[in-house]
Amino acid sequence: MIRCSGSIPEGTTGSSGGVVALWRESVARSHAFLTDEDIERLVPAVRAAIVGAARLTVVERAGRPAAFMGVGAEKIEMLFVDPALFGCGLGRRLVGMAVERWNVGSVDVNEQNPAARAFYERMGFRVAGRSGSDAQGNDFPILHMRLAAGEER
Repeated sequence: MIRCSGSIPEGTTGSSGGVVALWRESVARSHAFLTDEDIERLVPAVRAAIVGAARLTVVERAGRPAAFMGVGAEKIEMLFVDPALFGCGLGRRLVGMAVERWNVGSVDVNEQNPAARAFYERMGFRVAGRSGSDAQGNDFPILHMRLAAGEER
């Protein structure tokens, strides 16, 4: 049984070992619209995004990544959690940290991932726009979400 406790330790930024493996596990569980081939095709873009993230925060548990978040220019660029820890509050704490520390006010979410949309809506984000494809030009519609003024996280 996985216990859901603890806080995000300071100084967890910069580590990328195991982050792509965590991304694969999380996406396989949370992005039902993606095939295994889609996931593998996205790996190079994910690696580049991880390396190029202005701020990469990796939360480790038992010596391996449990969650990670990439932030750039007041936007959450990526947020993924180990599926065994879904619902434990890691995502909520990471988003809270991003909003408080780095003035994050936006995030893009796959339209075909209603759980992610619902999560960000609980965090106070609202849909502000939509694109018919993702950043790589794939036919995966994207919802552009903005933090609503006065919303609680």
